[in-house]
Formats: sequence, C-alpha cells, structure tokens
Amino acid sequence: MVFFSQRFRVGWLILLALVIPPAGAFAAKAAEGRLLDRVVARVNNEIITENDLLVTAFGDTRQAETLLPGTSPNVRAVLNSLIDERLMAQAAREEIKEIPEEVIANRVEGLIKDRRSLFRTDQAFLADLDERGWDLESYKGYLHEQEERDYAVQAALARRARAKMTEQDMKSYGEELQRKGESLVHYRLRQILVAWPAKPSETDVKKAEQRMLGILEQVRQGVPFEQLARERSDDKAARATNGDLGWITEKDLQRPILEAVRSLENGQVSQPVRTAKGLHLFQLIRKRGPQELLFEKRLGEARKAWVAELRRRAQIRILLPELAQ
Repeated sequence: MVFFSQRFRVGWLILLALVIPPAGAFAAKAAEGRLLDRVVARVNNEIITENDLLVTAFGDTRQAETLLPGTSPNVRAVLNSLIDERLMAQAAREEIKEIPEEVIANRVEGLIKDRRSLFRTDQAFLADLDERGWDLESYKGYLHEQEERDYAVQAALARRARAKMTEQDMKSYGEELQRKGESLVHYRLRQILVAWPAKPSETDVKKAEQRMLGILEQVRQGVPFEQLARERSDDKAARATNGDLGWITEKDLQRPILEAVRSLENGQVSQPVRTAKGLHLFQLIRKRGPQELLFEKRLGEARKAWVAELRRRAQIRILLPELAQ
C-alpha cells in the first residue's frame, strides 16, 4: 500500500480533498485503503494529488517516500510540467467543445494493447497492473482521462501553430534548411537486426539470411513488427523500445538504409538491408518533411507562449513544503 503521511496541512484542505474528487479520479487501486490522497498543488480551481504526481513521475503510486527534490526523476520538475499541462487542459476545454469518443477509445485500446504486448500472457499483464496498484478498469479510466486532456490540448495548440503558418513560410523554411545544410526529411523507424560478427564467415551470413527469412515470413503472416523487434532482434537497446529508433534525419542514415526506407508509406516494411553489423529490417512509423518540421517548431513556440500567458493569469499554490520553490 502507498505510504500514508499524517502531516495534513490545515482543516480546510482536508475538507477540500474529501469533497472534490482528484483530477486523477481513476488513480491507482493501491490508494483504496487510504483515508485521504494528499493534495500536492492547486491550479486555479483544480487540485493535483499525490497520486497524480506519483503516476506521472513513476508510472505507479508506490513511490510516495520519494516525493522530494533531488530524486530521479526530478519530482519538482515533473510537478511543474504537470501544472503546465493542467493549465493548458483547463483552457483547451473552453476552446475544444467536441472530443470524439471513438478516437479516445481507440487510443486507449492501442495503449492497452501496447502494454499487454510486453507480457506473454494476460495473467502476467494483469498481475503487473496489480503490482503497480491498478486494476484493468481503473487503468483504462486513467488513460481515458489523460487522452481526453491530451486531445484537447493538442487541438488547441494546433490552432495556434497553424495560425502562424503560411505557404510562403513553409517554402522559406525548406530553403532555410537547405542553406544550412540540414536534412529536409526526418524518419521515425522501427528496426529488427539480425547481427553477425565483425568479420562474418560465409556460414555466419547464411545463418543470418535464414533467420531473416523466418522473420519476413512472420511479418507476412501478420505478426506485429514491434513484437518481432522485441522478441527476435539482436539490437538490445531497440528491443526495449519495441524496435523504435526514434527520429533520425536523412543525413544520419547510411545510404543503403535511406534508399530502403525513403519510398515507404507509414506502417510499411522495407526489404532487408545489409550493413557491416548484419541484416536490418525497417518499418516506417512516420516521416516528416519541411512542412511538418515547421509545424513542430511552431507547436513548440505556441506551447511556450501559451503556458507563459496562462501562468501569468493563474492562481497556483504548492501545498507540500518539500516541493515548494
């Protein structure tokens, strides 16, 4: 059970927390036995609870004794980010009146599926949730709440970013990238690597080719690429991310790899690519050109300006002295 401190602040705070449900109303099952979920901060008329902060910082509610500056992750920095997100969500709800339930439900199911894919059985998946203080329904509810917030915030940010983009802006940005010698296209890739030694023998190569043929057959049969990357790839670092290599510029890709992925559509899988490390198979997650790169840049600028504006007008109180600035 989550550590429960008796250091309540003042009587009105206790009453407030009892009357107003936390924003993370679907916070973990581990908190069920607690009389009160401590209030960490108040953002306008909304509270951030200890459970909200724990789940954001650590992914579960078992780390209450680490809510101190200097821990890893930096809990104070996480709290500041959480305050920014709440401010934007509050404002976004005033702007974005319709949030498509089907989209949110599909996102939640996708997140559940991704999480479930890390385990061999449903029982192991549910046991992990229980260990982290969740049951399946409370976990889905929490994700649903988060996805609704994120949808509204991203929609509101996109409006601000697009308002500052013209056709001439996009053309000029591409020309600017070219003048600077920077990449015009970025790729988000998943990889499966079948490795061979630094100086492979003919036998090493043949074994790698046979393994790759087996993997290709599984891809054709519909086995998820991320599952194969996790279970069969020799790239240990990428295995931990289901093969996701993150964003890579076209200038950072070896020529054979670039030629294999540049014509792919989202979700498509390349032909095997041979390098000094072995045989690689790539799946394109997403590709960004100058227009998307400029939009991402404007999104960041819009977010920074919006948060600064909202903080100037907001009433924010940090209620735990150990986390106060």
